Amino acid sequence: ETDTPQEGWGINTQVDLANAAAVLRWRILEEFMLDGISIEDPATTFISDGVKIGRGTVIKPFTVIEGDVVIGKNCVLGPFAHFRPGTRIGNQVEIGNFTEISRSKIGDKSFMKHFSFLGDAVAGCEVNIGAGVVTANYDGKDKHQTRLGDGAFIGSDSILVAPVKIGKRAVTGAGCVVAKEKTVPDDHVMVGVPGRVIGKRKTK
Repeated sequence: ETDTPQEGWGINTQVDLANAAAVLRWRILEEFMLDGISIEDPATTFISDGVKIGRGTVIKPFTVIEGDVVIGKNCVLGPFAHFRPGTRIGNQVEIGNFTEISRSKIGDKSFMKHFSFLGDAVAGCEVNIGAGVVTANYDGKDKHQTRLGDGAFIGSDSILVAPVKIGKRAVTGAGCVVAKEKTVPDDHVMVGVPGRVIGKRKTK
């Protein structure tokens, strides 16, 4: 005997496999929703087995979360966001549309709203990652890490050629290219192509 008729299905074609996968996917989504996670459109949300998500998190349509991903409480994810294995997201983080994160850690209350990619990165708390930001983590042979300090502000279309380090509360200007092995010191500003430090960040 089986609990549901679907458990007795045979898998003989790719159509059968897709139908069975849909049943398993729904079970995963249902478990998360019953545990306090808001999934706005289950039909377009894909979450792999083994993912952990904190209560109060909202998942918007067309979001893909692969295995070995941990997401904190009260986050907002998507739409059109892709979380690849090895990703760790803190609490109250917002990850917006057309974003991809791979093997990276993002601290509490950080924002990554539009059209950006983080790979092999460690971002602190309250980091703002602007639209179009890319971590160029692969040099053709090896992958390298990018580190973003607490409160860093990464301007739109910045390219971070890993390995690089952006200090606490540091700023990169829009379109800045932070060259390989460069550092932006805490509270300083880097602009240009290639990036150059122009002074300290102005504070109120």
